[in-house]
Amino acid sequence: MAHIAQQAIVHKSEALTLEVRVSNTAAQELYRHFGFAPAGVRQRYYENTEDALVMWAHDIQDAAYQTRLENVMRGSATS
Repeated sequence: MAHIAQQAIVHKSEALTLEVRVSNTAAQELYRHFGFAPAGVRQRYYENTEDALVMWAHDIQDAAYQTRLENVMRGSATS
């Protein structure tokens, strides 16, 4: 996830988005660490008809987001 966020910043993207199973709370927590927030639900998105939670990380060019990303990367590097 860190590599994707870094590449998005390098390529001047303004935001990131993803879908995650509503039942996958561990992944949702990981994405929150990277600045993603829930933005909606795609109903019956997966083959088994499970809904998907849509998450966005906005303003990734801002210094605050980039500091957050650096902090997350430092934390994962030490664990």
